[in-house]
Amino acid sequence: MAHSVCPAERAWMLDNPFRSLLIRPSRLLKPHVRPKMTVLDVGCGPGFFTGVMARFVGPEGTVIAADLQPEMLDRTKEKMIRKGLIDRVILHKTASETLHLNESGFVDFAIGFHMVHEVPSPLALFAEVFDCLKPSGIFLVSEPKGHVKMEEFIQEMIEAQAAGFCIAREQHSLLEHQVLLKKP
Repeated sequence: MAHSVCPAERAWMLDNPFRSLLIRPSRLLKPHVRPKMTVLDVGCGPGFFTGVMARFVGPEGTVIAADLQPEMLDRTKEKMIRKGLIDRVILHKTASETLHLNESGFVDFAIGFHMVHEVPSPLALFAEVFDCLKPSGIFLVSEPKGHVKMEEFIQEMIEAQAAGFCIAREQHSLLEHQVLLKKP
């Protein structure tokens, strides 16, 4: 069951110093994102992870910041310009039912943070991300326990596996359901 999309007017909740202390984006992404990679930030919102990934991929890498809301992409763009990282970032407008990424096998790593529960069809999302990833590519999915109950997260993982993913690592904390999905 899809939840509502977090509106752009609440972007400040998604990109603030307190949230950075709780989530620690650098620590979360460092094991997965390296120089020269192409990475995908699915539902990037105001760019909470985009800037960290842009730093990690370096000047020869690319971050695709994908979001449904043009206002979120505008915020991400402004943030990347301020940080001097815009040359590494491709802003990509999605639709509610598709990512509109037409290439296959070009992404090394993808992240979907607190957004899978917002899409109409998690299975379709997982299938599209699976198609975009290179063999052995990783999709890090994290869902908030406050919005997504364990039964719903389990259903998402069933749909991820139906799309072809293997569960490489599952981790649950006080606030998060989190899993690393791997494309064989």
